[in-house]
Amino acid sequence: MIRRPAPRVAARADSLRLVATLILIGSLLAACDGSRARAREDGTEPEGWVTIRGRRVAVELAITPAEQQLGLGQRDALARDTGMLFLYEKAGFYRYWMKDMRFDIDIVWIRDDRIVDISHRVPHVTGGTGPTVSPMELTDTVLEVPAGYAIAQGWQIGQPVEVELIRPRPR
Repeated sequence: MIRRPAPRVAARADSLRLVATLILIGSLLAACDGSRARAREDGTEPEGWVTIRGRRVAVELAITPAEQQLGLGQRDALARDTGMLFLYEKAGFYRYWMKDMRFDIDIVWIRDDRIVDISHRVPHVTGGTGPTVSPMELTDTVLEVPAGYAIAQGWQIGQPVEVELIRPRPR
């Protein structure tokens, strides 16, 4: 003879499993929620977000001339899904060099919220300045991400770019 739990006990066990499952799902969603600011490797919060083809990248802003000159120089790496965003008041043919860089990057050139060019796998030169690169079209925003990231995400010229700033842009 098979013993079955009383209906009240079975219903309670089902309710507890449902609650535990909902808690687990909520925890997983909170951990994966791209809309929440997450700390970068250095423990600081992102200053903004860039979204291209559904991929949301946490960014540090380079707005002032001093921030733009330093860029990612003197760092050892850039974590996946992070980058540095350079903002300009007017469009131009901005030139970038790899001074004091310790790793290779992709440079995504943006104008009017669209990708206008991509410099893939720009190499660093240990102890040197490395190459100087510039876009094929005018740009007003530049995104630097780890080398190979743009291709891995399928980013291409003409795709829309959404920029969300947490740190306000100075006037």
